[in-house]
Amino acid sequence: MRTILFLLISLISISECVASSVRIYGKNKTYAGTKIEIRYHSNVFTYAEKEISEFEVKEDGSFSVEFDLDQVQLVFLPLNIYKGYLYVEPGKEYEIKLPPKMELSPSQKLNPFFEQEELLIGVANTSSDDLNIVIRNLDDRIESFISKDFHRIYRKKEQSVGIDFSDALKKEYARVKNDYFQDYLTYRLGFLEYLAYPQSFTKIEKTYFENKELKLNNSAFTSLYKKQYGNFLTGYFSQMESSELSKALKSENTYRDIYELMRNYPAYQNIEFRELIIATSVFDAFNRKFYGRKKSIEILKDLQEHSSSDYNRALCDSYLHKITHLQVNYPAPNFSIGDYQLANYKGKYLYLNFCNTESYPCLQDFKEIKKLKHQFGENIEFLSIACDWDASKFEEFTSKHKLDWPIIPIGSQKRLLKEYNVKAFPTYILINPEGKIIKAPAQGPKENIQLEFIKISREVSRKAYLK
Repeated sequence: MRTILFLLISLISISECVASSVRIYGKNKTYAGTKIEIRYHSNVFTYAEKEISEFEVKEDGSFSVEFDLDQVQLVFLPLNIYKGYLYVEPGKEYEIKLPPKMELSPSQKLNPFFEQEELLIGVANTSSDDLNIVIRNLDDRIESFISKDFHRIYRKKEQSVGIDFSDALKKEYARVKNDYFQDYLTYRLGFLEYLAYPQSFTKIEKTYFENKELKLNNSAFTSLYKKQYGNFLTGYFSQMESSELSKALKSENTYRDIYELMRNYPAYQNIEFRELIIATSVFDAFNRKFYGRKKSIEILKDLQEHSSSDYNRALCDSYLHKITHLQVNYPAPNFSIGDYQLANYKGKYLYLNFCNTESYPCLQDFKEIKKLKHQFGENIEFLSIACDWDASKFEEFTSKHKLDWPIIPIGSQKRLLKEYNVKAFPTYILINPEGKIIKAPAQGPKENIQLEFIKISREVSRKAYLK
């Protein structure tokens, strides 16, 4: 009993040592009354986002927030047109300097492909050895070296230029007693080596990856990893195992066969590393159309099922979401706007429409949708989500026009534009009674969608008859 108690106390002590509080504070009156999230990328392969915390800026512009971290994390703050980045370390406080607040224009707000301008957030209470400072300085120097002298690295007579540069940086930054930074320095210099020796796959692998700890929260590690292993299965490994890999891709258990092939190599004895390489290079092969959707899904699902790594399972989940996104017979992105939710349409076909009430094509389509509603409304539900630049315009429209089907404002759910890949108004999506995609995008009311609706009506009638 005493032994068990001792172990419990030890575990609690370890956990308390690992997780430490971080405080972020500052003052900027331009953000008064604004809620600001603190987020991070849970992986840098799909850039899936997760929220760590949020805070509200007081009327006088001051703000302060605390949260726990167990490792160094590169976080970002969405700031309208900006995306501000900051390295934070457990147990530290950061007085940050936010840029002046700039509002998004109406068109930017409704542009799902609008890209925020990335910037590094300034820190007031900092020292010369602060992680943000030293990483910024190191990156500037390396980028400057690449742009000025990189072409000389390729010349065998002058390869020492790159070596001398790397050695000088190692000596200079030896004073920085920060494990995260030293790893960052190592892999940034590894990136230089990768550029200098683009054909030396095994050399880079042995130096930086074989039997090494995975530093997946270190952006320099993942950057070098992506360069080295991005097209592993269609590049290096396909040359090494051309015949066996070809057999594996034709087998019913492709993942297990690739997994076993890789196990024959000393560099891939770390199971988590082996799984990571398979996952990332399968997704790369899918994107470059070397692997089909069905085979890619099969491999990633098998990997996800058999992996004991939380990171790799979550990564596979992200990849599977991207591969199946808006594909036929896969779930439609969920939505919930007031009383209107995707779940409410379970058991019914739904013709979903993203529109703008000031758009002439949308207004013309409304006339056609009215006819479709009258003809097929018994078997198909209709819903329009209005994405007006000015909310008052939507209210003006609905006060003057009464439609035969619901039309609702998108409001704060603008993420749906990206999730449904809305590139223009109007856009149509056809969803089946299980909440899965039939067509995305679907034809508009002037593009023979009637033929699809006739098939649906016949199917509904057939099922009703069989009952």
